Amino acid sequence: MTPARGTVYLVVGTEATDLAAALSEALTTDETTAEAVPDTSTVQDRLNDGDVRGVVVSDDGDHDGIAVFEELRAAGAEIPIVLVATDPEPDRVTEALRAGVTDYVTAETPASLLAAKLEAYATRWPTDWRVGAVQWEDISSGVSHDAKNPLNVVMGRLELLDIGEPHEDALNRSVRRVETLLTDLSRIGSTACPVSETDSLSLSDVATEVWAAESYENATLEVVTDTSVDAENDRLQLLLRELFDNAVTHSEGPVTVTIGATESGFYVADDGPGIPEADRDEVFDQGFGTTREGEGYGLFLVETAARAHGWTVSVGSSESGGTRIDVTTA
Repeated sequence: MTPARGTVYLVVGTEATDLAAALSEALTTDETTAEAVPDTSTVQDRLNDGDVRGVVVSDDGDHDGIAVFEELRAAGAEIPIVLVATDPEPDRVTEALRAGVTDYVTAETPASLLAAKLEAYATRWPTDWRVGAVQWEDISSGVSHDAKNPLNVVMGRLELLDIGEPHEDALNRSVRRVETLLTDLSRIGSTACPVSETDSLSLSDVATEVWAAESYENATLEVVTDTSVDAENDRLQLLLRELFDNAVTHSEGPVTVTIGATESGFYVADDGPGIPEADRDEVFDQGFGTTREGEGYGLFLVETAARAHGWTVSVGSSESGGTRIDVTTA
């Protein structure tokens, strides 16, 4: 792909501004230069010009590069955004990359290397996982919506036809399965988008609300924690709902589901049959399932919702031999 002609703007801050001249010389694309922007408030105006291919933001001193990144992404900027600092703390780099910044470099990074990174980022799709999640949400929602229209036509015609058994049930079941897959496709897109705002939520309150809304039969919820987590309410509900569904669906008899706290997050456990060790490395994979009724997206959605928060999930055995899912939030 041939890079489009444009300009890479550098945001205010000693480390970023000082790179402008050297970066301009290192950029190899015709008529592409680096320009030092006086302050962050003018960056959005420059982006509106339409010829910006990337932004390098100082993350030193009074300049909060992550905050600038969040503002630019919230305004719809999809170009690469790279942070630069003199001697960044590892935790700061982790925080920035989890937030979705395209890259984080030190002020000592050679201009030629930074130029190569910027040109590569400016011509690949997407620029980073955060942009990719938003683009995937748009695509998946569109595909799901468009595909359901012809399915509705099929269902309507099937109702008019006197096909008879055993074909009628098989056809209806197949159509419903496709509808479920399309719904899951759309949910994955919206769930994967990174969480930008969180609230301190009571695990007990959210879990109880989700459980009551689902009206699970032959199942009991035990909440053994009063802890709170910083999360987005909708996606925390989705995560818990999928874990509850997974526990109830895979238990042939009565099941008790327990939610509790750990030093690094929380867990959801059950006293059902458990997950064989041979399957534990795959249970969070897209499409992995062990029941005919399910499509294998439950635990995949759990991990997707967790990742959007910057969390991790793992699977093991509960004290009763059932399944235990640990969510690490810290």
